[in-house]
Amino acid sequence: MQKFYILIFTLISINSFSQKGNYKLFAEYEDTLKVMAHIIMNGEDEEKKRLANQAFINSLTEVLQYEKSYNYPFDSLITISRINSPDKTFRIFNWLLKKNNNAYEYYAIVHYHNKKRKRYELIKLTDNSSNIRNPEQANLDAKNWYGGLIYDIAFIKKNGTKNYILLSYDLNDNYSRKKIIDVMYFSGKNKIKFGLPIFKKSKEQSQYRVILEYNSRTMISVKYNAKDQRIIFDHLVPTRKDLEGLYEYYIPDGTFNSYNYKNGRWWFDEDVDVRNTQKISKYKNPSRGLIPE
Repeated sequence: MQKFYILIFTLISINSFSQKGNYKLFAEYEDTLKVMAHIIMNGEDEEKKRLANQAFINSLTEVLQYEKSYNYPFDSLITISRINSPDKTFRIFNWLLKKNNNAYEYYAIVHYHNKKRKRYELIKLTDNSSNIRNPEQANLDAKNWYGGLIYDIAFIKKNGTKNYILLSYDLNDNYSRKKIIDVMYFSGKNKIKFGLPIFKKSKEQSQYRVILEYNSRTMISVKYNAKDQRIIFDHLVPTRKDLEGLYEYYIPDGTFNSYNYKNGRWWFDEDVDVRNTQKISKYKNPSRGLIPE
C-alpha cells in the first residue's frame, strides 16, 4: 500500500512556472486527489481509508500552497465538499471518513486569504465532537471542532466584526442524525474560533451553538433566509411523551421555529409562519458522493 502511494505521488509534476502555479499542475494534483478521495469513501477497511486520508491531506495541502489554486474548482472531487463564504474571503474543503464501527469522523481545511500577509493560507479543522462535553455551551477552535458536513454559510458583519454562521449535517450513528448551527470567526494570528453566546432563547438563556438531534429515519430542514436574516428549521417532538429527552426518537411535527438576527444576536421564535417567506423544501442529503453507501 505504501508503494502504491509513492507511485501516485510520482505522477504529480512539481515543476511549475512560478509559485503561483498553473492549470496543468492543478489538474495533475486533482487526478491524484480523486484516487485518494475514492479510497477514503469506499476503501475495504478503516486502515486503508486512513492511509488514503493522510495522503489526501498532504497532497491537498501541498497544491493549495500555490496562489492561483484558490480559483481552481477541483470539481471532479465529488466526495469532497467545497463551499465558499458569501464574501469570497475563504472556502472550505470538507469530507467524512466512515469508521469500522459505523461512526464518522469529519475533516476540513479552510483556504483563506490573509490580507495582512497578502497571501493565501490554510487552517486544518480537527473534529473532536465525540469528546466535547456540553457542546452547545463550548467555546471551540480549529483544533477542537464540532465536526460535520457544512452545507451553507451565512455572513454577518456588525461594527467591523465578521461572523460566519455555518449550517452542517452530522450522520452521527445508526439511530440519530444531527443538524448544527454554529458561528465561526477569525481571531488573532491564523486562528479560527467556533461558538459565541449569541443564540438566545430568552434574555437570560444563551447558547454558543444549536444542535438539533433527531431520528435517523426522518429528515429535517434547517435553512438560512438571507432576505429576512433568519434561520428556519423544523420543530422536533418525541414520538411518545415518555421518550422526551431521548433525541433518537424525535421527529418533525410539521411546524417551524426560527432564529432571527437582531443587533448581533439570534433570537429564538417558536411556531413561525413560513407561508410568506422563501419556500421551505424538504431537506436533501448532501450529494450522493459525500455519503458512503
